[in-house]
Amino acid sequence: MKKENKKFRLSINLQIFISMIALTLVIILLIWSFQMMFLRVVFKTVKERAVEKASTDIAEHIGHEENWESYIENKTADYDVSASVFKYISQTSIEDIYADEEATIITSQDNEKTLANWFNMASENEDMIYIPVKTPSEIVYVKVFEHSVDTSPENESSWYMIVVNTEIAPPRGTIVALQSLLAMLSAVSFVVSAIIAFFLSRSISLPISRMSKKAKSLTLCDYNVTFEEKGPTELCELAVSLNSATEELKKLSDTQKELIANISHDLRTPLTMISGYSEVMRDFPDERSPENMQIIIDETARLNSLVNDLLTVSKLQSGTQVMDLKVISLTKAVRDTVKRYEKLLEHKDYKIVFESDGEVFINADETRLLQVVYNLINNAVNYTGEDKTVIVRQEVNADVVRISVIDSGEGISEENLPLIWDRYYKVDKVHKRAILGTGLGLSIVKNILLIHGSRFGVSSEVGKGSTFWFEFKIEKSQDA
Repeated sequence: MKKENKKFRLSINLQIFISMIALTLVIILLIWSFQMMFLRVVFKTVKERAVEKASTDIAEHIGHEENWESYIENKTADYDVSASVFKYISQTSIEDIYADEEATIITSQDNEKTLANWFNMASENEDMIYIPVKTPSEIVYVKVFEHSVDTSPENESSWYMIVVNTEIAPPRGTIVALQSLLAMLSAVSFVVSAIIAFFLSRSISLPISRMSKKAKSLTLCDYNVTFEEKGPTELCELAVSLNSATEELKKLSDTQKELIANISHDLRTPLTMISGYSEVMRDFPDERSPENMQIIIDETARLNSLVNDLLTVSKLQSGTQVMDLKVISLTKAVRDTVKRYEKLLEHKDYKIVFESDGEVFINADETRLLQVVYNLINNAVNYTGEDKTVIVRQEVNADVVRISVIDSGEGISEENLPLIWDRYYKVDKVHKRAILGTGLGLSIVKNILLIHGSRFGVSSEVGKGSTFWFEFKIEKSQDA
């Protein structure tokens, strides 16, 4: 025999753990990628803003403070830039009035022509930023502004130029330190993430694993398990559903056992009688009387009726029973059933009374409707009181007709009323063989009426009897 290959599946615990670790690795990879790809871009953008802001602050304070040189030193230190200030003399002459010792762009008077070009370009373009060809790792910001010196007698106005430069590439040491810090942070993040993933996966998977183990016991017909209604909302809802399903399975199992026991009892009795009388008639020729033959025939008919009723219930509940709906006389169907019952039970002193207020027509399957009436009357006959009287009453209310079957038996308690429609349900839980029928009558009645869409019910009072009823919509009457 070829052995099936079972597909390998990861446990939910391992799946959550791997997912968390994978997510952490993706985040770390993204951080490293951004650091490698965008660190220089971000650094350059920050430096561009720094040189522009520094030049603006310096321009606002030149000449307004006595120690403006100190202010420039402080400001360049704050922005980590170098700054030089020049005064415009002529188109070919630029005077150096302040120069940062660390400034590398302007180093000698040979650059005076370059400064004049910068002045002209900045004047036309309202300041400018450029990167020197010889030092591509630097950025230069040139700002031109007009300033009047309030302390001069003539209050003269002069043009000034501020040149701010700085490195636009992060220092090698900074990059190495940042990468070391990032590596350390990645390692710590990975370890912390692994710990969190481990406990998180356990906290989520453990309740599910417990549920799975208990659910497996249901397949072994162990219905005494209880699922803990704790944890996240979804798990609580699942536990509630499983507990409810367990209760229903337990009820179904109990009903099935009871049904099998009852059916076995009803099957055993006629089979025993058929077997016993047949053996007697075989061994004793004198016992081959019509009476003994009739007993065998009656028990065979009872056995056949039980099997047919079981098949009927199964078909009705599975939805495979086809209804042949047509307009029929409900009154005639009930009356004929009552007459047949009276003739069947005339030697047992049972009295069945039919009360009606005219002929009524309904749309129904006549064969199945006769089963409903037959089973209700049979049930009433089996449980009626000492007067052995059963009343079948037809009542019309507007366009609805109600058929009621009334007995004078012991009645049914209120808590047992909803259960009497179940197959083989017994109020006293003791199997009782019916005078007529198989014990499946009320279950057949319920399923037939449900298929027809009819209302039905029962009212009962302990010690005074029960009334079973069903209703149909009237199609037409004899008067109409």
